[in-house]
Amino acid sequence: MRETYSEYKAKKGLLKSRVLLSDDDKIEKIEITGDFFIYPEEFLWILEERLKGTKFDENAVKEVVTKLIDELGAEFVGMTPDDLVRAIIGGE
Repeated sequence: MRETYSEYKAKKGLLKSRVLLSDDDKIEKIEITGDFFIYPEEFLWILEERLKGTKFDENAVKEVVTKLIDELGAEFVGMTPDDLVRAIIGGE
């Protein structure tokens, strides 16, 4: 196992992620924090759960993020979904 940490500056916010990866580069645990807004508020908690078991690469993470945005009708303030993906994988 290994751990990554990333900070990413979006247009109007700072995103931070800490990711614990399995030996085969799948997300075991992830924490996303920072100074930003996403609605509904539970989006991040659900995303962290859905990312468990996901391959730690941009396309796989982006697919999970995009599906959840569509499912919840999520809105991002001062950042984009791509900013969120970059914050997650940026620790690599």
